[in-house]
Amino acid sequence: MEFREVTKNAFVLVGYSAAGKWGAEMDYPIPDLWGKAERFIKDEKADKIVGVCLPPRSDDYYYTCGLEFAEVDYHKVESGMTLHTFPAHKYVVFKHTGPSAEIPSTYGKLWETFDREGYKIMKGMPEIEVVEAGMFGKEDLAEYEMEIWVPVES
Repeated sequence: MEFREVTKNAFVLVGYSAAGKWGAEMDYPIPDLWGKAERFIKDEKADKIVGVCLPPRSDDYYYTCGLEFAEVDYHKVESGMTLHTFPAHKYVVFKHTGPSAEIPSTYGKLWETFDREGYKIMKGMPEIEVVEAGMFGKEDLAEYEMEIWVPVES
């Protein structure tokens, strides 16, 4: 699976958050969070939507769906929303193409490549999913695309 290394600048994420869980007692809040964020995304005329998962590669996680900003603006935070700040960091970036139902398969391939290349996850940093705003609502289509950014130790 192809990937690239990127150093991402510090950023602020404003959006909707919830805990989730994979496995037998699955709790998958991500579609609901995207639904909650839809008005906010449209009102802000965003060019990309950002999902953040903490910690990366974990069965128990905390997910936020929202928008990225260069600096804190508390006026963007509405009732029920969260705000997170993240420092600049190095990531490896993978691309998913296809319906969102196939994202778990992409993650399987991603982790195989990640491990084979000898990368280690940087603890305390987020895994980031980036979707162009034009893809919003097209999650079931073959042309749906998103990037998956995994934080790595330097």
